[in-house]
Amino acid sequence: MITRETLPVYLQRFWQNAMVRWWIIGIIAMVLNVVLLDWFKVSLGMTLTWASVLSAEVITIIRYGAIDLWVFRNPTLSWQRCWEYHVANFSGFFLWSLIIVILGNKLGWDHKIAAVVATMITVFWSMATNFLWVWRKPKKKI
Repeated sequence: MITRETLPVYLQRFWQNAMVRWWIIGIIAMVLNVVLLDWFKVSLGMTLTWASVLSAEVITIIRYGAIDLWVFRNPTLSWQRCWEYHVANFSGFFLWSLIIVILGNKLGWDHKIAAVVATMITVFWSMATNFLWVWRKPKKKI
C-alpha cells in the first residue's frame, strides 16, 4: 500500500525505470514532431514530403540523445548507437508501411484502423530493437 511515507520511494523507483523514461521521451517526441512538421510546412513553405522527412530526422537525432543519455544513462553519445538507432527507426518505418499496405490495400481495412494497428505493432518493435539491440547490455566476460 502506498502511504505518505512510502510515496517518495515509489516515485523514485518509477523515475528510475528505463521503460518509463523511454515512453516519456517517445510521447514528447511525438508532440514535438507534429509541431516541427507544421512549422516546416506552414511557416517555411516546405512540401509535406520534405517537411515530414526533415522533422522526422531532427526528432530522431534529438530523441537518440535523450534516450542515450537519460533513459539508458550512457555518459557519452556514440556514433555506433546513433547509427543502430537510425537503422532501428527505419526498420520500424518499413514495418509500419508494410503493415498498413497489407491491412489497407490487401485486406480492405479502413486506413485509419490499419494505421492504429500498424502503430501499435511498431511501438513494440521499437521497444524490442531499442532495448534488445541498440542499448543491449554488454555480455559479461568470464
